[in-house]
Amino acid sequence: MSDIKSIFNQDSNPLAALFNAASEGIIICNKKGIIVTANPMADKIFGYEDGELINEPLEILLPDSMKKMHVGLRDGYIKNPKTRTKGLGKEFLAQRKNKEQFVVEISISSLQLDGELHVAAFINDITKRKEAEKEVIEQRQLLEYYADYAPAAITMLDKDFRYLVASTRWKKTFLGDINEEIIGKKIFDPIEYFSQEWIPIFEEVVKGKKSGIQLDYVKRRDNKTACIEWQAHPWYNNDREISGIIVFAEDVTERVENEKKVKLYLQELIAKNRELEDFAYVSSHDLQEPLRKIRAFGDRLKTKEKEKLSEKGQDYIDRMLSSAERMQQLISDLLRFSRITSKAKDFEQINLNNVLTDVISDLEIAINEAEAEIRIDHLPNLKGDSTQLRQLFQNLISNAIKFKRDDAKPIVEVKYLPEDHGEDVIQIAVKDNGIGFDQKYSDRIFQIFQRLEGRKYNGSGIGLAICKKIAQRHGGDITALSNIGKGTTFYITLRTDLENQNLDINA
Repeated sequence: MSDIKSIFNQDSNPLAALFNAASEGIIICNKKGIIVTANPMADKIFGYEDGELINEPLEILLPDSMKKMHVGLRDGYIKNPKTRTKGLGKEFLAQRKNKEQFVVEISISSLQLDGELHVAAFINDITKRKEAEKEVIEQRQLLEYYADYAPAAITMLDKDFRYLVASTRWKKTFLGDINEEIIGKKIFDPIEYFSQEWIPIFEEVVKGKKSGIQLDYVKRRDNKTACIEWQAHPWYNNDREISGIIVFAEDVTERVENEKKVKLYLQELIAKNRELEDFAYVSSHDLQEPLRKIRAFGDRLKTKEKEKLSEKGQDYIDRMLSSAERMQQLISDLLRFSRITSKAKDFEQINLNNVLTDVISDLEIAINEAEAEIRIDHLPNLKGDSTQLRQLFQNLISNAIKFKRDDAKPIVEVKYLPEDHGEDVIQIAVKDNGIGFDQKYSDRIFQIFQRLEGRKYNGSGIGLAICKKIAQRHGGDITALSNIGKGTTFYITLRTDLENQNLDINA
């Protein structure tokens, strides 16, 4: 044995140089399994000092649980020695001097030394590689877990568009079969199940672009058609190189079908509301003529036939004329309400400051009589119907004056609220110090012909309903916040970018 060891330690022997400088561990044993020599890398791998392994049985390098089995394997090899190269899955659990167990990859070859059969084992410590493989597996399992429990269908493809990962939801959405094995297959095989427009989009994504949200109909393998909303992103390896794409998809068939139904219902509702508005307009218009005759003949009876009527008859005439006058007011208000959409003007660029100036001018007499103070912020511009917006602010300011407290002069503030209320949306507040109302009626006051104060104040109760309809036609709304005896604040939201809006705002 010492002669064999000396062969691999002779500086003049080229084999000795290769043996000692090898990057893999080399151990040579005789046919009895006794180690006759080991190179420095083998000593380092197993944690022994130079020469410490010589004359030790080969099984010293194995865990106790494997030693007996290995003796049988070794004896079998000696009887029928064959060269076994690496890469054939020959991985073993080995043991260092400190009893630490680790995984090695081994290739073996027989050789003749001093006329006797010996076996050389070439050993690589693959612990780091196995740890990396384990980490890859764990990451893949984590990715598969995430993909399966994500709310969308997810697949991960390589650069050739072959499946690396496919969630259960993906299989169910596109294939209709969650048990089908598709890993390694191309996503476009067969092509008819996917839109061919996906191919150039995928090719652009592999170059580093994002697809953006796409909407397509696909035919699943169960011959059912599904509407799919999807988007694709490139995915990168540890070197920040694009290695493929990730596709997120959602079956939105039900949502799209519901949207179609809602759109159809909306169109039908718009048509019905237009019919109702036209009916209200025509009916109100046609009612005015017979009502004029009732009032005209009533006036004649009162003036020309007064002496012939009893006191009770004159009272009946007075009541009839009073009711006819109220009916005339209601019909006029109903006509104004229906004209908001049926006789509306196209939208144009409007300076709201000019609108408020005109409103204050129109209400000058009422403002002076009530000694009211009107405070107006600088207001922004928007696109809208100037006549209707003038009517909206006139109704609110005139109401603030009408419903004033007896113990205080009216103060009306028109404020621009610049806070962010959404893209292209503004909010204006009209605040007064009037009588206010119970907040529980904050919705009721915007209903047509609703009057919280009965007939104590003049009017039909249609003014705020008109304000709401005007605000909604301008893409917004109006709400109220009030306390009894402490005034009311009306909050008006309006869109600033509408080109035209002649749809029924109740739809």
